[in-house]
Amino acid sequence: MISEEIRRFIKGTSLAVVASADAEGHPHLVLGGNISVLDDGHLAFENWFCPTTLGNVELNPHIAVAVLAPAAGIGYQFIGHVVLGFDVAMLDGYAPGAEAPGEPQSLTRLVMKIEHVLAFCAGIHTDQPLGS
Repeated sequence: MISEEIRRFIKGTSLAVVASADAEGHPHLVLGGNISVLDDGHLAFENWFCPTTLGNVELNPHIAVAVLAPAAGIGYQFIGHVVLGFDVAMLDGYAPGAEAPGEPQSLTRLVMKIEHVLAFCAGIHTDQPLGS
């Protein structure tokens, strides 16, 4: 599902836009980093995700992830669902005055199972999965 071309593109990209939605379908966007292709059907990324994102994927694991080269206006969109989430780093406590209460305290890695890969661009496109 993930071609060598897409793997190379992802390897050269530092950020992804991650779209989640709550149980009622209200969307929420966040940036993810450290993007990697685990195998032909799974993508991983991480961030100090806010409670909204983590709550959304717990209740509704369906997400979309866009990896793009902004200057070129091209990229790829991955549609799928979160199959695994785990903390990879944790802050050692809360620092009053340095951070607001309730701010993310854990660096979380999310792994998604990819159902569809689409071109993501500003030009003419069909929204059909690549390879279809």
